[in-house]
Amino acid sequence: MTKKKAKAVKEDEKVGGTDIISKLHPNIVTDILSRLPFNTVLSCRCVCKTWLHLLVDPSFAQLYQTRAHPCIILQPTYRRRNQHLYAVHFDNRNRVRKSSTRIKFATKTHLCMGCNVKLSLLDSCNGLILLGSHYHYHDFVKLDQLFVCNPITGEFVIIKHKPGINLTFSNACLCLGFCPKTQVYKVVLLFKQKYGVEVSNSMPTHVYTLGVKGNGLWKSVNVGDDVLCQPTDTIFLNGIIHWVVRSASVPQFIYSFDVEDECFRPVPPPPEFVSPEQTTRSRWTISLGVLEGCLAIGECAKDAYFHIWVMKDYGVQASWTKAYTMGFTMEKIKLLSPISQILGLGHNGDILFSLMHRNLVSFNPANSSFKFHRIENLCNFNNVLSYIPNFSSLRDIARGEPLFNATLR
Repeated sequence: MTKKKAKAVKEDEKVGGTDIISKLHPNIVTDILSRLPFNTVLSCRCVCKTWLHLLVDPSFAQLYQTRAHPCIILQPTYRRRNQHLYAVHFDNRNRVRKSSTRIKFATKTHLCMGCNVKLSLLDSCNGLILLGSHYHYHDFVKLDQLFVCNPITGEFVIIKHKPGINLTFSNACLCLGFCPKTQVYKVVLLFKQKYGVEVSNSMPTHVYTLGVKGNGLWKSVNVGDDVLCQPTDTIFLNGIIHWVVRSASVPQFIYSFDVEDECFRPVPPPPEFVSPEQTTRSRWTISLGVLEGCLAIGECAKDAYFHIWVMKDYGVQASWTKAYTMGFTMEKIKLLSPISQILGLGHNGDILFSLMHRNLVSFNPANSSFKFHRIENLCNFNNVLSYIPNFSSLRDIARGEPLFNATLR
């Protein structure tokens, strides 16, 4: 290469190069980037100013969410005070790929935490996560402040719980919901009814609307008959929060909360579940999830098999279909722990789920095989949730709320 050509190449490199990608129309580049894993997209922000401008545009965030990549977010078990959350994606072969980006909540400056305060991952919805700071008080773990955070941007808002309410992990269930129609996020506080106590219709439920529409205040909502007894492992789908009611005194065992109209409604279970014996048993042996945009039920049956039912047409009881059956002893793998949650489908069609919120397992329907997934340097975790990356800024989502930034590492 002559000196003249070498100089020309260097000049091209300064202005972004003469490669094919640099000559593509911005819309084509945006389309390509929207198909990449989120951690690759984060790295692409540093390629050049042109790409950065494309990736911070709100239209990219909207496009990326329509092409949701299977991800999970988890909270490792740490004894030290430094706390991180990890977002994990899976490649086309369903291999675990831990994101190099982690969110660090370690300093008093960022989250105003005392030395004895820790954070818990409570819920995930449409790319945002709900965190709660807690501390030990006698025999209780008390909840203090709540945080709604976007792990991709590192932005978060602080939400103080309703004054005069004593929150603990044993008496409250906190959920994060999103209304597709109004594009508003809401934090929902469901109080748990104690076992052995008659269900009260006056059990309080409170909703906090994120942004200026909520005026920074919690409001109470009306509760129907017998809907809040022991809500656990909530699932969000199409603007509705779902959970299983464990109490046998409640007629239905799957209930929902519509984020838009703030009303409670029962969800009809599969017809095979309507017998008294099956209904009573199912309260303790099922878990909820979302598969391919449909509500799903995982059932630990008496025959040592795990069945997954999918509601093809939401709200229609007859549309429940037994889509998958897994043997607990396939390939000498014994799933002795109950399945905590169905986390979704991988790129290759494998079903991903968690065991006791501590192990990641996938099931391949094609060959009926199980695979345990281990994440590098993460032996145990406290909680794991399905997660959809969201590149939107909280500044646009939570207008009017004081905005803070976590530390990205």
